[in-house]
Amino acid sequence: MLCAELEKLEAEFDDIVAALENADLTEQEKQDLRRAYSRMSRAINEHHKFGHDGHPCFEE
Repeated sequence: MLCAELEKLEAEFDDIVAALENADLTEQEKQDLRRAYSRMSRAINEHHKFGHDGHPCFEE
């Protein structure tokens, strides 16, 4: 089971991925979503490694 914080991050990431599939986005919206995608990806990776007081995030 994933920790609650990681579940939240991954849900937000999924929302970004889904939004990027919208063909009606403006170039600015696409660019903003790509930046959010990059930030969220880094946040998830950092949480996996250091998310619990400097310790890795473990699945229970």
